[in-house]
Amino acid sequence: MYKPTIPPTTRLTAEEATKHLNNLQKLDEEIIALLTHASSSLQSLNEPSTQSVDQAKQDFQTRASKFFAGLESVTVGLRREAKALQDADVLGSTVTTKAEWVGRQKEREAIAAAEAVLNKLNAQESD
Repeated sequence: MYKPTIPPTTRLTAEEATKHLNNLQKLDEEIIALLTHASSSLQSLNEPSTQSVDQAKQDFQTRASKFFAGLESVTVGLRREAKALQDADVLGSTVTTKAEWVGRQKEREAIAAAEAVLNKLNAQESD
């Protein structure tokens, strides 16, 4: 977890700015890893497998849970960094609000996509 280190309403020193940029770089790397993991998880559902449908479904649910836990961690880290930079008067006041709205919408879309995949697996299982 990334915790902002600057007190409210202060200006950033070069060292603090570097620390925040490094934190954002780490979060960027985590986002890339999450997207890669999600892509490979979904791709594995479309490839022929020696696993049973139940096992494939359980593996997907486990991977999806890990993905959403990682996504939550990244979301919290980004919000903290945005808040710290906003408090330091680096960002405008609308950045956090927009990020929260977009994040909730994207989360709903991702959950709907995951549910569609699970429904497809259930339909295949009952055939």
